[in-house]
Amino acid sequence: MKGAGYYIIFFMILIIIVVPAGVVRGCKPIRPQSPGESERIKQAADSETISLYINSTGKIEHLLLEEYVKGVVAAEMPASFNIEAIKAQAVAARTYAYKRWRAASGKGCSLHPGADICDDPTHCQAWITKSEMLKKWGIFSYYHYYSKINQAVNATAGMIILYQNEPIDPLFFSTSNGKTENSEDVWENRVPYLRSVESPGEENSPHFVSVKEIPVDLVVSRLKEKWPDIVIDSKNPERQWKVIEFSAGGRIKTMQMGNKVIKGTEFRQLFELKSTDFKWERSGKNIKITCKGFGHGVGMSQYGANAMAKTGANYIDIIKHYYSGVEVRKMQKK
Repeated sequence: MKGAGYYIIFFMILIIIVVPAGVVRGCKPIRPQSPGESERIKQAADSETISLYINSTGKIEHLLLEEYVKGVVAAEMPASFNIEAIKAQAVAARTYAYKRWRAASGKGCSLHPGADICDDPTHCQAWITKSEMLKKWGIFSYYHYYSKINQAVNATAGMIILYQNEPIDPLFFSTSNGKTENSEDVWENRVPYLRSVESPGEENSPHFVSVKEIPVDLVVSRLKEKWPDIVIDSKNPERQWKVIEFSAGGRIKTMQMGNKVIKGTEFRQLFELKSTDFKWERSGKNIKITCKGFGHGVGMSQYGANAMAKTGANYIDIIKHYYSGVEVRKMQKK
């Protein structure tokens, strides 16, 4: 038994020392940077600082802009994606921050005075710390994924997206239904660089198709709560539903529900659906709703960007595909 104990201890030492070393060696190495590139990245990091309001602590942290971008990319896009898609996400994240950055004449975060931006994804951009990355990916994937994001951010350091020499609102979402949306089909304003474009190759996204079954009673109660004057069959409400207009991206723009005409975006929000590309059918005491895609559909599709990268597109190709008529250039302080 004593000898067996020695073997167990020896085996544990091998796991602790040898396995992590093997994992680190197995990671894809970062491309060595030239002296000029290293200096360019260093100068950008040394001079560009952004103030971030962190909701979990209620405090404002001051971060180097490029370090902030790494935290956004880690939070917003799967690190398993092709590096060109990750580069596109990095440029989009940097552009979003730059547009709100006070040092570049931005207005900052409207919810948190004194901060340029916050980490609430419903208001600004998601952002996570390195410790949160470790928790998200696990020890065996952390080194590889962080190195990959680090490489993507450094390779695009300082690059932002411009339309007619002004930084854009680089909207993005998870998964399309095969096409993106015109901005005015989702919101009221027409934005010239947020046009509907083809977005093929997303069928492998885990969010491409989703199904939700909602009890009929709940459907009716929510409709009446939202629109108290709605007139609709309480037993078979779906029989009084009809699509009136589809958007350029093939999603429901407006629909008839009893005596009401509502927007597809209103229906999506009311029933917490993944997309406005949806169909419905009766399923016993439920209404079964099948959605295609995930997100508002405007701007860059993340899974579409990854599909493009897999076919050989670089990050600039991806950006120019999803944001019409834009340029990608080095940012400048105003």
